[in-house]
Amino acid sequence: MIRRADRQDIPRIAEIIIFGKRVAYRSIFQNDHVSFNELQVVDLYKQYEHDPKALEEMLLYDDGIIKGVINGHPVDDSTIEITDFYVEPFFVGRGIGTMLIEHLIQEAGKRKFQKIILWVIKDNVKARKFYETNGFVNSGKTCIIEGTDKEDCCYEYFIELFY
Repeated sequence: MIRRADRQDIPRIAEIIIFGKRVAYRSIFQNDHVSFNELQVVDLYKQYEHDPKALEEMLLYDDGIIKGVINGHPVDDSTIEITDFYVEPFFVGRGIGTMLIEHLIQEAGKRKFQKIILWVIKDNVKARKFYETNGFVNSGKTCIIEGTDKEDCCYEYFIELFY
């Protein structure tokens, strides 16, 4: 059910990410212009078409319908950063996100990475609780999201390596 993404998946990936962002961020930023004018499926589709390398690390939950995506890119030899992680809003709460994150953690461990990091908006309480439930800890590092007054928090997951 979890597999690597490829070019044929780009339309569905773009759809999940854009709708996921709208659902997660609209109430936080309260900016209809960004939510409905700037966040466009076609624009993201074109970005992935232009840069298919962006799909190289992306994993999909696919049971005949692609329902979730997670994209973790190596930062260095020891760390992976999750840059995109969305479940189709219609399927949230069915364990898909947990399966995706567990699969990424297992894969990272097999590849000898020691840590996974991600940034989450401080006001996104639901996401922060999800990450904490799945073993991530708030590192205490923060930054202001460019062009806003909102704060991003860095979360970390330390991978147990068994040699």
